[in-house]
Amino acid sequence: MAELHAHCSLDPMDYRLCNYSPERLISEAARLGYRVLAVTCHDRDIWSEKLSEYAEELGITLVPGMEVSVEGGRHVLAYNFRTGAENLNTLAKLRARKREDTVVIAPHPFFPARSCLRKLLPVNQDLFDAIEISGFYTARLDFNRRARRIAAEYGKPLVGNGDVHLLWQLGRTFTWINAEPGVEPVLQAIKQGRMVVESAPLSLSQVARWWTTALLRYAFPVNKKPRARPIIPSSESLIEN
Repeated sequence: MAELHAHCSLDPMDYRLCNYSPERLISEAARLGYRVLAVTCHDRDIWSEKLSEYAEELGITLVPGMEVSVEGGRHVLAYNFRTGAENLNTLAKLRARKREDTVVIAPHPFFPARSCLRKLLPVNQDLFDAIEISGFYTARLDFNRRARRIAAEYGKPLVGNGDVHLLWQLGRTFTWINAEPGVEPVLQAIKQGRMVVESAPLSLSQVARWWTTALLRYAFPVNKKPRARPIIPSSESLIEN
């Protein structure tokens, strides 16, 4: 059970909305039965040995990753590149640095936002190892439909992610990955398509709850913008605000 697209309070962009530490995210994911997690902050890789060891103690493989901004602020999920976002801020840079032990996923590619890849995905499909089915949809409104068609057309695996900004989003859309524990086995399984997506639409009340929380937290921020270098919070940060 894997979540490969999640944010936390160390996110330079979404720290106001994500009112929980990476440890809190890991502990909640473990409680729900997750075995693979990537904390994909915007343009910032917060992975560390200490955080990885904490996740491993709870039975979770923590995959290094981030949501990088490329051409025109379009978002791409990049895993295990282990370099700064400034070295991955174009599709050309991603392609040049891609290795056997890295993975590139197209997140929410056809959602109606400027940050989505849209037409850049088909013309750069060779760069992407998988395409995301985003958990942010309802039974009537689902922008994942074109992503499914493009994945089928180009033979790309589908990965289900919650794009988690609030902890209650966990457990609704996720991926079963057939792999042994460890970063490289998980990434190889993604490339080989050894996955099954499990997904349930959000209710209208859940969508309203998400947007209400977002508006309130951006209007009345509690969290301070994280420092330039990630700091692993103390165990006290595991207490949910």
